[in-house]
Amino acid sequence: MARWEIKKLFQIPYGQYIPCGLNLWQKIWWRFVPGVVINVRWPQGKVRVGPSHRQGWAGLGEYFEYVESADPNDHYRPTMEQLVGKQGRHWQWGVADNDVAANRLTIKIVKSRAKYATMLAIKWA
Repeated sequence: MARWEIKKLFQIPYGQYIPCGLNLWQKIWWRFVPGVVINVRWPQGKVRVGPSHRQGWAGLGEYFEYVESADPNDHYRPTMEQLVGKQGRHWQWGVADNDVAANRLTIKIVKSRAKYATMLAIKWA
């Protein structure tokens, strides 16, 4: 296979999202695995990181600590793994086109798990 044919194989068709800065395996996954692409807002806010060593209010129960986070894995991964499956196999997130300027995030869900795509797009719109 000639070099230009390989280059042509990885060209982005018009209207398709392929995130920037990927290695070869990730480009192949985004380009050839059939699925549904949703575009959601970039996450921000507090995330529960776990119980602290302090006692809860009036010594009852555990006291959970929260930290500010803008990492998509902190916000979206627990729900995605519960509903859709493993990250990198059944779904993956990435930053495509001008997602950063628009404060958006692109998530691709494989075709076999696409029934959750509409619900997640509405939930995180």
